[in-house]
Amino acid sequence: MDINSYISSGIIEMYVMGICSPEEKAELELLRPQFAALNTAIIQFETAFEKNAMAASSDTSVELDNKIVFALKKLHPPVVALPQTPVRKINWLRPVAAAAILLLGISSMMNYNLYKKNQQLASVQKDTSTAPVATLPAGDYAVLRNPAITPVAMYGVAPYTLCRCTMYWDKKTGKAYIMIHHLVPSPQDKKYQLWAMVNDKPVNVGMVHDEIRDHFIAMDNVPEGATAFAVTLEDIKGSASPSMDHAFLYGKI
Repeated sequence: MDINSYISSGIIEMYVMGICSPEEKAELELLRPQFAALNTAIIQFETAFEKNAMAASSDTSVELDNKIVFALKKLHPPVVALPQTPVRKINWLRPVAAAAILLLGISSMMNYNLYKKNQQLASVQKDTSTAPVATLPAGDYAVLRNPAITPVAMYGVAPYTLCRCTMYWDKKTGKAYIMIHHLVPSPQDKKYQLWAMVNDKPVNVGMVHDEIRDHFIAMDNVPEGATAFAVTLEDIKGSASPSMDHAFLYGKI
């Protein structure tokens, strides 16, 4: 892991301000004891941030605190099937520092989102280059070479963080092609189901035949306007709504 890129991604600022997601917080706290540079950077930012805020006006405003935290959280992308934790209260914010705090939060989120997108792109490229392409059918080669098809890296949702798939979405035809990298085989009475997130609402795409492991799993009827995809484990006959407590994969476009 490139710890210097991770430190400069904006995640530290989001963590200290209490506006990162539970998954991001857990990841950082797991890495913190492993990397001395990361721990030092967190302490330095905590000290500098509190010192600057305390040096501002002595007038406090709880209402202003809430507005700032609410505004920052609205900018954060939704995280599927992850437990929500209370936002760390910033009771010592000063009115004169409000604009600087808001801009810092926005900048940190934009930097971190860019960092994650770059990671996903690199992961998709790596998966494509390291996959056993010598055994892929000719039709699968065509999918990989088609520049009009959108790749979507799907990562495991806690506690299934080791699970991983890559989906290739043809927006013109509404077809999707899933390549399984790491996914626990579904039990006999269960089946994975693919959901598309449209206007923040899950739309059923269909059942995923995860017994297919050496070539693409073709899916039809992917709805237009999807901004993210999730895979949940459902009854073998399928479900009308996703069981988010059994979410295994999530990928954002």
